[in-house]
Amino acid sequence: MMQKKLIALRTPGSRPLLALMTVIVIMLMLLLAACGSASSSNNSGSIDYSGTIVIWHGWQGAYLQAKQAIFNEYMHLHPKVKIVLVHQDNIASKAATAVKAGNGPDIIAFTDDNLGSLALGHIVVPLDQYISQDDLNQTYSPAAASALVFNGHVYGVPEAVEAITLMYNKSLVSADQLPKTTDDLLAFAKRYQQTHPGQYGVVWPTEDAYFNAPWFYGFGAQYVTPDGKAHLDTPQALQAMEYIASFRPYLPKQPTYDVVSSLFAEGKAAIIINGPWSYADYASGGKINIGFATLPIVNATGTPAKPFVGVKSLWMAKTAKNPALVADLMKFYTNKANQIAMSRADGEIPANSSAADDPAIQALPAVAGYAAQVKLGLALPNTPYMSALWTPVQNALTAVWNGTQTPAKALSDAQAAATKGIAQISS
Repeated sequence: MMQKKLIALRTPGSRPLLALMTVIVIMLMLLLAACGSASSSNNSGSIDYSGTIVIWHGWQGAYLQAKQAIFNEYMHLHPKVKIVLVHQDNIASKAATAVKAGNGPDIIAFTDDNLGSLALGHIVVPLDQYISQDDLNQTYSPAAASALVFNGHVYGVPEAVEAITLMYNKSLVSADQLPKTTDDLLAFAKRYQQTHPGQYGVVWPTEDAYFNAPWFYGFGAQYVTPDGKAHLDTPQALQAMEYIASFRPYLPKQPTYDVVSSLFAEGKAAIIINGPWSYADYASGGKINIGFATLPIVNATGTPAKPFVGVKSLWMAKTAKNPALVADLMKFYTNKANQIAMSRADGEIPANSSAADDPAIQALPAVAGYAAQVKLGLALPNTPYMSALWTPVQNALTAVWNGTQTPAKALSDAQAAATKGIAQISS
């Protein structure tokens, strides 16, 4: 379910001038990346810089162009290394089949919510010998670093992150009017609708488990824990569900993703909670002057609402022929300078903390806005049990929003359904 959201990013325009500017930016930034050292590895003397590394990925358009430039620079630094990029649909399932047959890639590039199942299936293997948890924690944002650890082992590196945040139309609401707490957000939604009949103060897909995770986790609830236990029938989950339901009078009757996105695009909603994949649609051609703000503080807990952080990652496949070289390439690919070059070229949010905080990135309003939210989020769970939670949570949200079930009954049913689904995964 969330795989589509995390990889279906909008590709920047392909006009010739933009393409030329993209190439120039990438080349300049890669020169900076190469100046420091030929490799980011601490034990480069033990690495055999020869052979072919095959990467299976889902990159397209400007995203592929930006990444190819970084890999080209690595091959320039190490002439005996050849990096082959192979675009694949359904990467996880195809990789599982290929690796089991002994002819898989060296690196799999995909989203972190697939890590657990691939690790348990021995499709991807740990890199602890080359990349430690301390390396991850010192280099990448907390959510990004945690996404690459499963059952205590490091499986690769994060390349880019995503999270939903508040996006607002500066023509309809000013920065000083933005809600700072969950109570403020509800009051704002009510007040805006009263003063702007037929319009909405804030919108988001209220029946989507991903888009409502910030409220559940902000109120102190969890969908599922790594030990395979669902936590949907807790007092904290009930508080979150009741909060979501309190917006029923102030949002559309069927606030699907397409409906709320259209409302914001048409200037009929002052604020939307959405992710970076939507930005180009709203901002292209100067249609909307968009501002960004982090999600509000939850009054009940005093902590910020906590969105899931989707982490696009690189993992080492079991079929990798030169693990030390794979790890060295991963570290080079995600060093500060290369992450800045990538972000400036394709608009992705860097996973590298130093890159995200760099003035060159902070000067990009959209990237900086999402990066600020990422710091307050939680990694999209990489446990395979998470797959059993999406449908039960969505069904509960739908039932509550439609008024067919109370929050308590909907969550009780969701807990039962999730527990059954988890048991099937475990068996």
